[in-house]
Amino acid sequence: MNIPFTLRKNLMLKHNSILEAIKRLNDIKFKTLIIIDNHKKICGTLTDGDIRRGLLKGYNVNSSVDLVLNKHPVINLIDRKKKQKVNYKNHDIIPSVDKYGKIKKIEIANSVKFPSTYEHTLEIVLMAGGFGKRLMPLTRNTPKPLLKIKNKSILEMAMENFKKYGFKIFNISTYYKSCIVKKYFKKKIFSSFKIVYLEEKKPLGTAGCLSLLNYKNVKDNILVFNGDVITDLNIINLIKFHQDTKSDITVCAKQYSNSSLYGEICFKGHKINEIIEKPKKQNFINAGIYLIKKKMIKNMRVKYIDMPNFIDNKIKRGCSVNIYPIYEYWAEIGSKDIFKKLINKK
Repeated sequence: MNIPFTLRKNLMLKHNSILEAIKRLNDIKFKTLIIIDNHKKICGTLTDGDIRRGLLKGYNVNSSVDLVLNKHPVINLIDRKKKQKVNYKNHDIIPSVDKYGKIKKIEIANSVKFPSTYEHTLEIVLMAGGFGKRLMPLTRNTPKPLLKIKNKSILEMAMENFKKYGFKIFNISTYYKSCIVKKYFKKKIFSSFKIVYLEEKKPLGTAGCLSLLNYKNVKDNILVFNGDVITDLNIINLIKFHQDTKSDITVCAKQYSNSSLYGEICFKGHKINEIIEKPKKQNFINAGIYLIKKKMIKNMRVKYIDMPNFIDNKIKRGCSVNIYPIYEYWAEIGSKDIFKKLINKK
C-alpha cells in the first residue's frame, strides 16, 4: 500500500467498535475513516455523521463500525483503462482500490477547514437568566450557571469548551441576579472573551431572549446553550451536520437506555411473536443545545416563549428541524443530587 504514515491511522478494521472509531476520529486530521477487512479490502468509509445516524437507528458506542459505515463510498478505481472522473467535492480523502477492492493508496481531496473559518458564521447565546428553583437554597445568592464544580463555574466550563474550537465571543442572557453574573465575568481571567449581555426586563423563557439580539448584526447561525449544561460537545461537527442537512433548526439530544422491570410480550392479534425479558429501550432526551438559522428569529417579538414551543411553531410552518445525537460527555444540573454527584466525582 502506498499510504503516507500520517494517513495510516485513517484505516480501521470492520470489527472495531464505534467507541474506538470516535477516539480515532478525534485523533486524526482528516475526519474520514476507511474501514477494511483482514485482507485489506475496503468495506466502506465512516465519518462522524455516519456514527450519529447509527445512534439514531438504535446502535450504541459498543456496536461494531460495520453496522453504521457508508457501504457505498466515493472511491478511485486505479486499474481502469479509461480515466475515471471522481467527484472530490465534500470529501477530505478518497481511497484508491484495485479491481479486487483492496486499498492501494489514499488521496487527499480537500484541505481541512480550521475552526477559525466557522468563527464568523456562529452567534453563541448562553442562557443564564433562570431562577434555579430546583437547586434552592444553593441558588439563593448565586445564579445556577455560576455554581462551581472543581473551582470553575458551570458557565465558565461551557465557554472553555467553545474556546477549544476558536470561539471567544458570547451573548449571555441574564435576568435572575443579573448583576452577579456581570460582576463575575469582569475578572481578568475572562479578558480574552468578548461578552455581550442580553438583559431581560422580565423572564422571556428559553427562546424569548433571542428577540433581544440585534438582527442586522447577527451571524448566519445562532447556537443556544443552556447555562446548566456541562459537555465536551464537538462544536465543529455540530455545525457541519447543521450545514450538511440544510437544517433550519438542529436540536441536540442525548441517548440513554430505559430498562423495564418486566418482560415485554410482542404480539399481533392474539399470536405471540416473542417475549423479551426486561427489555432495554433507547431513548433521546433534549440536551438543551440548539443550532438555529438566523432567519428563524426575523421579526421576532419580545415576549415569553420556551424553546419547545418556538421549535414546534417552526415545524408547523414547514421548517426543517433535525435531531443531532450527542455521544460526547453531557450532564444537566437539574437537581441538587446531580450537582452533588458532579462535585464529588473524581
